[in-house]
Amino acid sequence: MTTPRTGDRNPARTPLLFLAGLCLTGAAFGIGCGGGLKYKVDDTALDAVPAGERQDVFAAQNEVEIARSEQRTAKSQMDQLDRDLDVAKNEKKQADLEVEKAATEQESANASHDENRANSSKHGKEVADLGVKVSTAKLDWLDQKADWLKAASKAAEAHQEAAQAKVELEKAKLAKQKGIKPGNDFSVGNYEDQWKDKNDEWQSAKKKADSQEKDTKEREQKWKDISTQQAKMKG
Repeated sequence: MTTPRTGDRNPARTPLLFLAGLCLTGAAFGIGCGGGLKYKVDDTALDAVPAGERQDVFAAQNEVEIARSEQRTAKSQMDQLDRDLDVAKNEKKQADLEVEKAATEQESANASHDENRANSSKHGKEVADLGVKVSTAKLDWLDQKADWLKAASKAAEAHQEAAQAKVELEKAKLAKQKGIKPGNDFSVGNYEDQWKDKNDEWQSAKKKADSQEKDTKEREQKWKDISTQQAKMKG
C-alpha cells in the first residue's frame, strides 16, 4: 500500500491534478476526499500509462465531483434553512399576538351586545387560531427539513467516499492490467472489497435521506393545506 504524491506536472495526469485541487478546496468546507480509504494506488505508479487508457479512472473521478456538488447543495440548503427558520419563528410570534388581539376584541364585542360585531370577532378569532396552527405546521416542516438535510449531507459524504473508492479500484485494475505492482501487498481484491463496503454505506445513508425527504414533503403538504384553509376563511 502506498500514498499519493502531489505536485506532479505530467500533462497526462491533468485530470488527477484537477481532482487533487478539488480535494484541497473541499477541505475548506470540511469535505474529505478519500481520506478514510485504506487502500490507495500511488498516481506515480501509473505515470507510464497513456491518458487515453485511463478513461475508466477519469470517469470514476467525475463521480467524485458529482458527490462534492451534492455536498455543496446540502450546505447551501442548510444555510437557507437557517434563514427560513428565523422567519418562521417570527411568524409564530406574530400569530400568537394576533390570537391575543382577536381574543380581546371578541370579549369587547360580546360585552357590547352587538351581534354583528360579535359574529365578526368570533370569525376573526377562528382565523387567528388557525394562523397559529399554520405557523406551527411550518415550524414542524422546517424542523423535519433540517433532519432531512443533515441526512442528505451525510449521504453525500458517503457518496464521495464510495466514488473515491471506485477511483482507487479502477486505478488498481489498470495497474494489474499493465503488470504494475504498486506495493508488496497489492491485491485488486482488497480494492474491490473496499469499494463494496463504501458503496454499501452510501446506499444505506441514501436510503435514510430519501426516507427523511419523504417525511419532509408530507409535513410541507400539511402546512400548505392548513395555509389554504386559513386563506379561504379570510375570504
